[in-house]
Amino acid sequence: MAQDSVRRLIGAGFIDYLGGGLFLAFSAIYFTGVVGLTAPQVGLGLGLSGLVALVVAVPLGRLADRVGVRRALVVAHLVRAAATLGYATAVGWWSALPAMIVVTVADQSVAAWTQALVAELTSGAERVRVMAKYRTAVNVAISVASPLGGLAVGLRSPSALRWLLVVAAFAYVLVAALLASARLAPVRPPERRRRRLAAFRDRRLVRLAAVDTVLQLWTPMLNLGFPLWLAGHTDAGTGWTGPLYGLATVLCVLLQWPIARLTATVSRARAGQAGAGVALAAACALFAAAAHTRGHLTPLTFAVAVTLLTLGELLAVAAAWTLSYALAPRDRRAEFLSAFAMGRAVSRYILGPILVTAALATIGPWTWALLAALFLTAALAATTVKAEPEPVPHQRSSPYAHPNETDRSSH
Repeated sequence: MAQDSVRRLIGAGFIDYLGGGLFLAFSAIYFTGVVGLTAPQVGLGLGLSGLVALVVAVPLGRLADRVGVRRALVVAHLVRAAATLGYATAVGWWSALPAMIVVTVADQSVAAWTQALVAELTSGAERVRVMAKYRTAVNVAISVASPLGGLAVGLRSPSALRWLLVVAAFAYVLVAALLASARLAPVRPPERRRRRLAAFRDRRLVRLAAVDTVLQLWTPMLNLGFPLWLAGHTDAGTGWTGPLYGLATVLCVLLQWPIARLTATVSRARAGQAGAGVALAAACALFAAAAHTRGHLTPLTFAVAVTLLTLGELLAVAAAWTLSYALAPRDRRAEFLSAFAMGRAVSRYILGPILVTAALATIGPWTWALLAALFLTAALAATTVKAEPEPVPHQRSSPYAHPNETDRSSH
């Protein structure tokens, strides 16, 4: 039953990001060209949406623990579908902003709750393996959806883009139906009453999440820093952007599974965080060096830098799975995983884009030195911050060692 549900979840993830990938491919064009927003309005709307998502992340996680993660996921996907249809009818700032907020909150919740659902379906190191399979399916879906969304942009038809929003909304409804039909054990209520905001009182979780927050700067570095740097500060043509993104996607599909196996214990995950920081710092050095190369050496330098960036991404993501699972108690799993993911949202959607774009505009090449310093600091912190010791069977001394879950860091 569990294996069938896992396959259903991975299939749902593929469909989810097939729909989401379509929208991401043309979202900027849609907001500015169809809805009528300016670029600053888009940035402000997404920033405000990210702040709302941060505020409600843990309360919604607590609610998901109470009503059941699977049930909460079904509702979240249906809400995403409705808000996506809201984009199709939006005209101007005030009609687009509510849809932005709802979509962002739902997206952030879905990410953490999916990880919590995997924990209900599997145990031990198998959880990280399933998450690796899930993310591989996601990357394949995005690689399929992005070109299709790009083709739609080429049509220059607002009605075509609106119909693609309907397709994306339908994908979310289909995901909700798949999850609703999955066979799971009955939801167990919380085992004992705990204090509110317990996740923020766990110093290990806060410290490890802080390290993860810095490492997740790989997202704006990949999506904003590298293409802006390539176009404005090197002799490589912008035509190299697509192949370099393709290289990153292929590496993610090929390496996500083996790297997840390497970080499947708490000790290895801490080493993985440190390795991620070093790899990302090395990528920064190569991006800076690309401004001083010429001819074919420039795209080659970018290719090596993107490879290191992707390696750092994969190590950081897989390590975060293992560490967050180890620190999340069974009866408050969605709450703790949502808290751990808050820093990730800060880096990816709020401070990260502002930091990268502002730094490139003001200090230019020193941006890479700043990012490298942050990544090396995170690598050092990963080796000094204590995580939960790997549990021993039948040992109950830790408040987070629950019955039937003492193997969460095995293999």
